[in-house]
Amino acid sequence: MRRAGPAALLLLPAVLGAQAPARRGRVVDSTGVAIPGARVAAVHGGAAAVSGDAGEFTVAAGPGDTLLVRAFGYRPDRVPVPAGAGDLTVTLRPLPIVIPGVVVTASRRPQAAGETAVHVTSISAGTIAAAAAASVDQVVTQLPGVQSLPTEPTGADLSIRGLDGPRVLVLVDGEPISGDLLENRDLSRLSTLAVDHIEVVKGPMSALYGSDALGGVVNVLTAPPEGPLSLGADLRLGDFGRREASLTAQSGGPVAYRVSGGWREANDVASATQPTDALDRVWDFRGSVRGSPSPALDLRADLSLLRERQRWQLSADGFNGFNDNTGVTGWGEAAWHTGASTWRGRLYAEHYDHLFREAQAPDPLVSDTTPAQREDLVRGSLAWDARAAAHTLGAGLDLTGRSIVAPGKVDGSIADREVEGYAQDSWELGDVLLTPTARITWDSRWGSALTPSLAGAWLLLPSLRFRAGVGRGFRGPSFKELAWDFQNPAAGYVIRGNPAAVPERSWQTSAGVTWAFARGFTADLEAYRNDVRDLIELVAVGTDSATGLLEYSPRNVSRARTQGAELETRWEHDGWSGSLGYSYLDARDLSTGAWLDRRAANSGRLGLGRDAGPVQADLTLVYTGSAPALQASGAEGRQAAFLSTNVQARVRITGGLELAAGADDLFDQVPSGWTAVLGRRVYLSLETRWHP
Repeated sequence: MRRAGPAALLLLPAVLGAQAPARRGRVVDSTGVAIPGARVAAVHGGAAAVSGDAGEFTVAAGPGDTLLVRAFGYRPDRVPVPAGAGDLTVTLRPLPIVIPGVVVTASRRPQAAGETAVHVTSISAGTIAAAAAASVDQVVTQLPGVQSLPTEPTGADLSIRGLDGPRVLVLVDGEPISGDLLENRDLSRLSTLAVDHIEVVKGPMSALYGSDALGGVVNVLTAPPEGPLSLGADLRLGDFGRREASLTAQSGGPVAYRVSGGWREANDVASATQPTDALDRVWDFRGSVRGSPSPALDLRADLSLLRERQRWQLSADGFNGFNDNTGVTGWGEAAWHTGASTWRGRLYAEHYDHLFREAQAPDPLVSDTTPAQREDLVRGSLAWDARAAAHTLGAGLDLTGRSIVAPGKVDGSIADREVEGYAQDSWELGDVLLTPTARITWDSRWGSALTPSLAGAWLLLPSLRFRAGVGRGFRGPSFKELAWDFQNPAAGYVIRGNPAAVPERSWQTSAGVTWAFARGFTADLEAYRNDVRDLIELVAVGTDSATGLLEYSPRNVSRARTQGAELETRWEHDGWSGSLGYSYLDARDLSTGAWLDRRAANSGRLGLGRDAGPVQADLTLVYTGSAPALQASGAEGRQAAFLSTNVQARVRITGGLELAAGADDLFDQVPSGWTAVLGRRVYLSLETRWHP
């Protein structure tokens, strides 16, 4: 038998490539979740492919060849091509510095966590359950660098790295929560009903999400329907009149659906310092229907309903204030997959009513005909993404129409139109990932804004990853800031809008490192600086000629700077898990040199969990350092430091029945200067799941 000569050996790859059949396969992680964008190359045949959204690929490779499979954030793997025509499944192991999973917020599309250069903190359903939180703000404020800032008269806002309120964009499945247009933001009404996980990005994300994403983004992702038909019920009772109940029905299959309804009530209103006569009652509904008529087409439709009643004491003589809020949001989406690209189209609509009344009674008077404020929004979105060689490209266009009616606040009905376009590239250069992004926004009332950003990550070692970024954020002037027409003769002032107001703008630079310094141990350190200008504030501009009252008007007058560093460590071993986080913040008003009120310089979190099969237990310590007290009313003094100790234990009694008990602020700490009702809160909950 003759041996193959050198020339024949040189021709072997070409022969293999010419004769190689098309082999199909799928790339997944160790949990079975698809890895899109993985590079699959036949070592001898030379053919190459990129996996699609479902991890699928087709590449020319014959028996005896080897596939080299690489994905950013995962260990590369070599897979021999076996004989036969069966599909291949390639399982990649994540690098020790990458938490397995899929994130959405960093690119507005599902992607592997290791595929993004932007640091995304994902709060899992298990962590949400361990917090036993009634609303989303109570969960995310346990993260270092995130604080809750109650707002008058009854609301809760978030501060991320010192930037608060409308400068933090809060989304549900990628769409802003209702109430923003009327400046009636209250995250205490945003429940954890049907929530799968929560993603938090600290720093400006206006390049992808436009206005309000100046300080950061909180994206609440609802759970997908899955499995055979199941029914679930939850019941929770606790201190301060806490009563909660929810029902869920869901089923997977060709047409998958999930419907969830919840009710919760407590004698506690966010920002009210006295619980006397207080009431917060919320009815929720969230539903989702999903299906795939063909392998290339995915369809989804979601509907959410909200009904809220708040009551709080206005004065010692028995007068109560009442907020009645009603919100309806719905959207439909179609995703069309063609080869290595995907087109997504979404139509979103929202209606929200806000009604404030007061009465010397436990309920508003029937004869009270105070008109409600309302907001309406319709948005159409078209997005495209594709994978080509070392690039993952994305682009989108958003067309939005908005309007509000706010009797007593603005004159008549006002509306605007927005057109926004963005583009993003994820470019892999070996062990370096670059993600340049840019967005242009045009608004019919305040003009245009360009917001670029650039983030990069360098995988120096399998256990060491550096990242850095620079980005611009902005917040467009609100309807009320542009068109206020509000008088308060008893207090001697009038507020007039400022049509000349321009958007607030910021630049943030950041740099960080993630290090897996031992098996199961990961540390994450990041430093940042955020410079904000053209902050809008109400300022006295003189005497109103029509009324003779002192006139206030929104003006772009302030500058601010927030800077600091954050450290987070995580570990898991043999059923134990732990985390330790610390944040240092320097937040100043550069116009006056004063420290921004209620922003604590030091904050931290310590978490410890134990999963022992049917029994799970969690201990969480959340520390918020002292800070200047709320200065809006001219008050002086400091908000004292607060260490909250929270504990919970869960016991799985049977396969579908779980009992939990816990306490927040176990040692009943009540520091001074806080705009909230504090104290120990004990609760007991029962959860059941049933498969017919």
